[in-house]
Amino acid sequence: MDAAEQDAWRALATERVAGAGLRLGAARVEVIEFLAREGQCLLGASDIVARLREQGGRAGQASVYRILEELTALGLVRRLVDESGIARFEIAAPGSHHHHFIDDATGEVAPFSDPELERAVEAAAARAGFELSSHEIVLRGRRTGTRSAARSSR
Repeated sequence: MDAAEQDAWRALATERVAGAGLRLGAARVEVIEFLAREGQCLLGASDIVARLREQGGRAGQASVYRILEELTALGLVRRLVDESGIARFEIAAPGSHHHHFIDDATGEVAPFSDPELERAVEAAAARAGFELSSHEIVLRGRRTGTRSAARSSR
């Protein structure tokens, strides 16, 4: 995601938060700024808290969790809960779309895009009589050490 896309998401987030009647206090601004810079692929809330602290942030853990839930409810952030019940978050930026590989051995999350897969999803939806508004695919397994033709969206 380039700087212009980050700025666009930041402006959208600011607009929706204010439109929902929420105050743009220091903690919300800190989380929004962090996500605009670094939230393009799944991050755990505890990882976000730790990285904010490393960067001199002051938002407390409870505030970060609450803000992530608010941003999710406003459609600004996507939340994915893994098999162990851990929630991970990423920004929901207009025009930005990717899926995820999750390595069962390490928990590593890797984004990927695949135009052929997108065509297959759209065709499946059409056959089922659905007009897609969104979709997300999470593939789980173990890295074999070889890279496929799937391209990273980063």
